[in-house]
Amino acid sequence: MEIKAKIENIKKILVNDEKFYQIPDYQRPYSWDKDNLADLIDDLTNSYLNNKEENYFCGSLVLVNDDNNSRFDIIDGQQRTTTFTILACVFRDLYFDDLENRAKDYITNSIQDKYDENKRKLKFLTDVKYQNNFEQTVLKKIDFEKIKSVEKDIKDNKYLQNAYYLRNFLVEKIDENSMDINQFIIWFYEKVVLTVITCPSQDTAIQIFNVLNDRGMPLSSIDILKSSLMLELQDNKEDRNTFKTVWTDINSELKFNDFDIESMLTTYLYYKIATNPKSRLDKELSIVFKKEKQDSLEIINEISNFSKAYIQLLTMNDKHIFCLRYLKHKIYWNSILTTAIFIKYKDIEKLKELLVAYYYQNWISGATVARIKQTSFNILKAVKLNKSIEEIKIEMKLNLDKYSTTKTCNDEITGSWVYGRKWDRAILLLIEYFSDDSEHPTFQPMNSKLHLEHILPQTATDYWKKVINDEDRELWTNALANLTLLSMRKNIQAKNYSFDEKKVAYQDKDNVVSSFNITQDILTYSQWTLQELKEREEKLVKKINEKLNLF
Repeated sequence: MEIKAKIENIKKILVNDEKFYQIPDYQRPYSWDKDNLADLIDDLTNSYLNNKEENYFCGSLVLVNDDNNSRFDIIDGQQRTTTFTILACVFRDLYFDDLENRAKDYITNSIQDKYDENKRKLKFLTDVKYQNNFEQTVLKKIDFEKIKSVEKDIKDNKYLQNAYYLRNFLVEKIDENSMDINQFIIWFYEKVVLTVITCPSQDTAIQIFNVLNDRGMPLSSIDILKSSLMLELQDNKEDRNTFKTVWTDINSELKFNDFDIESMLTTYLYYKIATNPKSRLDKELSIVFKKEKQDSLEIINEISNFSKAYIQLLTMNDKHIFCLRYLKHKIYWNSILTTAIFIKYKDIEKLKELLVAYYYQNWISGATVARIKQTSFNILKAVKLNKSIEEIKIEMKLNLDKYSTTKTCNDEITGSWVYGRKWDRAILLLIEYFSDDSEHPTFQPMNSKLHLEHILPQTATDYWKKVINDEDRELWTNALANLTLLSMRKNIQAKNYSFDEKKVAYQDKDNVVSSFNITQDILTYSQWTLQELKEREEKLVKKINEKLNLF
């Protein structure tokens, strides 16, 4: 059998009594949402009303039939095919008694076999739960009167939820345009067309997957990776089921912790290759798996254990991890430390300290990602090989010395313009975390609620002009020593007030002090002059050096 491509209408695809379909177990679950359905009904009705005689093209359908039987695997197009089947059930349960026989036959035969009503046109191999939901609540009969709130009552049943949305959108369009529902249904089956590509084998299917992905079709590298791995297990149903269970568990654990599988697998890829990827995630990993001669069950079990290390790292209640989370290029420290947890690296605490020092020095000194990339890969390789922490420290120091990073970093921190730098709040938060001896620190998101407060205000009042002269104000207003952290509300309260009034704002009427230690410390000062600024700078720089000058 060769690859065949044809333009076929919905009648030929779904009503044809020679073709039945299934969603393979490596596919993603059905995911079309309310917006997708609104767009679909809008497009269909507009085409019917304005171009009734013309075919309406609705995308592609890629099928595999490697046993020459009547049940085809859907490789691409499952979202549309599932939605069209749900729409057929909506037609049936809303309008069936009012339709002519031709429309009735189209609907019935697109849902089930003409000669056996228990043989469904579409079934799911992805999960028994999905097939049961689809069968019991949509294919058999949609009970439109039973559900009061779509989002609340049937939020776990995407098929039934979408049946309700389709009904509402359809009824609205039919009423709004006084459409003949019988004619619209006949038009839908006869004039809506897709490009149907039929492949002879699952090997060919994977190639089609890759081609479609390269051309921007909605197939992710994760889908391709999963399908490639499952393809290796096609002759062993028990192993396929084991693989599916482990994959589902990985996804569930990640989602429970608000992480996504693509980010985790990207981190896993960096662990495996310890260099810059040159192509898509699935292609890179396929090369690695072939080289290492791992089978699919070994691979999925390794990914599962790596995912646990990934979650452990990113949910860690740790001051060093909190500081690293503010960095823009997260993949480097993330892959290094996930690897360290995964292989049980012996000096992980010291490694965390060094990573904060190394990456913060580079961040503050304005280093580009190109400057840290290769050193990051070298560190990752060293961790994988369980090299000593001293060897890793030397690797970092060589890079820092090459670009005089430490000197530039120190100059930036003690310079006259820290305010407005991308790292201004992060460096104060670093000081904050390590000024607190609590064993259970709390992560502070760097969001709009976290404000930088100028103790000596940017716009000087007469009071402040008397306290600090113009030249010193120019040097110190935006310097590190003059900045502290406040919540948004307290920042508004503090404004351009005198120092005594600012202290009152930092400590509200109920005597509740700002939660930040570095701001509480300001309350110990009786005045805010050049002397206090210099004293505070010395104190803050000392704390920074304790964490950053480790080389």
